[in-house]
Formats: sequence, C-alpha cells, structure tokens
Amino acid sequence: MKKFYLLMALVALPALFFACGNGEAPVADADARDEVEEVEIEVVIINDLEDWDIAEIWVDPSDGAWTDNLIDELIAPGDEFTVILEEAGSYDIWITDEDGDTYTRYNIEIDAHGYEWAVTIEDGDWQTSEEEVTITINNELGSWTLWYCYCSTSDDDSWGEDRFGSEIVDAGESFTFEVMSGDYYDIKVIDDEDDEYIIWDVWVGEDGYVWDVALSDMDNSERDDTPEAGAPITIYNGLGDWTIWYVYGDPSDGPWGEDRLGTDLLSPGDELTFYVPAGDTYDFKVEDEDGDIYTIWGVDVDEDGFYWEVELSDMD
Repeated sequence: MKKFYLLMALVALPALFFACGNGEAPVADADARDEVEEVEIEVVIINDLEDWDIAEIWVDPSDGAWTDNLIDELIAPGDEFTVILEEAGSYDIWITDEDGDTYTRYNIEIDAHGYEWAVTIEDGDWQTSEEEVTITINNELGSWTLWYCYCSTSDDDSWGEDRFGSEIVDAGESFTFEVMSGDYYDIKVIDDEDDEYIIWDVWVGEDGYVWDVALSDMDNSERDDTPEAGAPITIYNGLGDWTIWYVYGDPSDGPWGEDRLGTDLLSPGDELTFYVPAGDTYDFKVEDEDGDIYTIWGVDVDEDGFYWEVELSDMD
C-alpha cells in the first residue's frame, strides 16, 4: 500500500506545481525560433587622396568578373562610402579617381568583421613597381629538362641574361627568381632539345607569378599583339560628335594596361583594331575628349575576336 500511495503522490505533484502561477511551463515563441540573425559585412572606402575625388568603386568576388560601378556621385576627400557584402570571401576592389587614375587591391580575404581601406596616392597602380616579388617556373614537360630561362619587361627589346645561371630544372622540379612587381613581362624557357616555350605580356602583381611550363607553350614565337598570334579587337567610334582619346582592353583578372591608342585619337566614324590572346575573358574601356568613360565587362574572346561600336548609351 505504501508503494501505491507514493505513486499517486508523484503523479499529483506536477499538477499541483503547474496550478501555481509561477509554475507555468514556458511557451516557445515560434517567430523567435525562426529568426536568423543577419550579419552585415561592411567594406568602408575612405577618400584620403588629398585633392582628388573618387569617381568609381567596384567590389567583386575574386573568382568573377567586374560588375558595376557602385557609386552615383563623387566621393570628396575626407568622405567615405560603405559597401554591404552578402557573404564573406575573397574580393577584389577597384577604384578610379576623377582623373581616371586607378587604385586596385586583389584577393582580399574579408570576413564578418568587414574591411576598411583609406585610399591614398601611394596606393595608385602606377606606384606598384617598387616591390620585389617571385616568379616561379614549374617544369611540367614530362621527359624534358629546362636548360635556360629568360625574363624581361614586355617593352624591353632584349631578353637579358639566363635566369637559371648554372642550374637546370628537371621535369617535375621548380625554379624561382625575383622581379619588380607592377609590370608586364615576357618569359622564355628552352629545353634540352633547344625547343622554346614563351609566354607574352604576363601581368606580375604583388603576388608574383607561377608558370607551369607545358608542351602547349612550345614555339609560341609570335607576340600576342600581332594578327598571327591573337584575336582581333575592333573599337568603332559611334559617339557622333565626340573623339575617343583612350582605349583599354585587358584580361578581367588584372588591372588596366597601356592605352591602345598611344599618341593617336579615334575620331567619330573611325575604328581601331588591336590583337589579344584568344580564349580569355576581357574588359574594355574607352574615354572621350570630355573625360566620359564607357566600359563593358567580362567579354569572352575567342579566335574570332570582338567588335564594339561605342555609343552614348554605353557611358558609365
């Protein structure tokens, strides 16, 4: 009987507890349970350019093409602009000032804490050639040894001295040497059968460059800006009354290179043709006599090349 009364008491105890005002069981808030805290990742761009306004800002994932300019108005010196990212990751940032000078940073790892860049004159792309970086040559030829290596800036008429010196690089091995960053380079290697492998106009930035030398690089003796070695890019001035002063066409994963017009101008109704390596993604930009800029992004260029009639509707 004692066991029976004890059991009854235990059954009754919860009922007595919940009958009291302080013993009510908590009811979960369905809305609160479903809420997910959203974290905004902020990229803050501060204009520390002293006397120059910031005219354009791009912030895009490093593994994709540039998309759109994020600002509608100039950012004056001392002011700032905040970009909200949807997720953490590796990003590239590209800034253009009122004079068309560019400031870029690549492969920035941005986490939930965000990122802040106070842009100064020292960050200009024209000042990035003061850092010594590494070029790595990987011999991926299988059965052939590399005996010689040459590397010079793309505007140099001479290959210079053999970078290997007294070394040779067997298949599967690597060799590194240093150059100054912020410039375009041509690189040539020669194997033990005197076959040549060449790559032209390689942009070497702050991260250096790695070349996996493959058989497909053999006998690439023609520079990429010749008709025999590249795809034709034709820019037609369809702006009516405005002359084009500058033309740029460069791979989407690198900065703008040299002005393709050089000392020439592109009058209304005229066109310019230059050549780039096929099989890559390119961005194209022109600037007219009033300083207005026209850009198109992420163009896949095959051996047939690309034709762009620049019109006023293309203005940024």
